Formats: sequence, structure tokens, C-alpha cells
Amino acid sequence: MKSPRTWSLSASGVLLAASWVGCGGPDLVPVEGVITLDGKLLAGATITLEQPDAPLKERIYIGETDAAGRYVIKTADRSSSGAPAGSYRVRIASVKVPPDANELTRLPKERVPAKYRSGSQTLNVPDGGTTEANFEIKTR
Repeated sequence: MKSPRTWSLSASGVLLAASWVGCGGPDLVPVEGVITLDGKLLAGATITLEQPDAPLKERIYIGETDAAGRYVIKTADRSSSGAPAGSYRVRIASVKVPPDANELTRLPKERVPAKYRSGSQTLNVPDGGTTEANFEIKTR
């Protein structure tokens, strides 16, 4: 049998968790995929999904590709996986700007064509999410 103190802490945790659920944040669904560049897996790329009409805190979702070109979308603060269902502008880039960069910092050449970095590509995330939000980028 639990002691009254243990029960009290457990009840507090349940109430706290219940309050988080009711915070009014968006319902997130899984968004995952693979990015290739000219038929080869693109490791180390950043993919950004943007809903321009969404509230500021719910506008941007980000993922980074692993060695297998696979990414998982997360909230901008990276505290949760997924994004709300809906239509997004997509930006994909292979170059990351270092935090200590300045105007004199030389960056490597961006391998991803401008049309994939500009937000002109779109992705519709279905109500149940997707694990096949794949992008096959071609430079030619």
C-alpha cells in the first residue's frame, strides 16, 4: 500500500500532466521521411516545415537527416516529435551555419538547389501523419 505522501506526489503528477494536455497546443502527428540528392542519401541536411498562417509558436517544425538520409520532424524547440496535420512550405538545406559564424565565415557550397531552399515545395501532412514524406532532389 502506498503511503499518503507517495499518493499525494502521484496525484500531483497526474494533475500536472492533465494540465499540460489541456494547454491548447496543436495536436501533433508523426512526420518522417528520407531525403536523397541525385539518388544518394543526403546526410546532415535540415528540413523545415512552415505553416505561414499558423500562430507564431506553431509555425515552424524542423528535422535533420541522419546517415541514412532519414529525418523525423520535431517542434521548433525540439521538445516534441511531429507536426499538426495540414499544408506546409518546405525548405531543405545541406549547409548549417555555425553558431559562431560572422560575415567573414566561409561556408561550404550548398548542394541543394534553390527551389528546395526557397519554400516553393509543399507537403500535405494527413490527419494520421506520415512516415513516407520523402524528397528526391535532383540537381540536373
